[in-house]
Amino acid sequence: MSHAAAFPAPARATAAVAARATDLSKVYGQGETQVVALDQVSVEFGRARFTAIMGPSGSGKSTLMHCMAGLDSISSGSALIGDTELTGLNDKKLTQLRRDKIGFIF
Repeated sequence: MSHAAAFPAPARATAAVAARATDLSKVYGQGETQVVALDQVSVEFGRARFTAIMGPSGSGKSTLMHCMAGLDSISSGSALIGDTELTGLNDKKLTQLRRDKIGFIF
């Protein structure tokens, strides 16, 4: 039996996108104290998939998760959960979206 037959290649993911960020930026402060935590990040997370976000301390992992979950506002770009754009949602709608659609572990 060949290695390929024993361990077939995983099927290509055709599931819908669960969450998406496009040109997402998050800036804290202004002037000399300004910190760019996210600089035009674009990423997609597939539905029904586990995803790990890794990187060194201060690289923006937690900021990305907070922005993608609607826990923190974004400075520019867009963040979507399914087809729902997070920017512009009021607190009640954000709370409902987080309760019904989002789960992640830090």
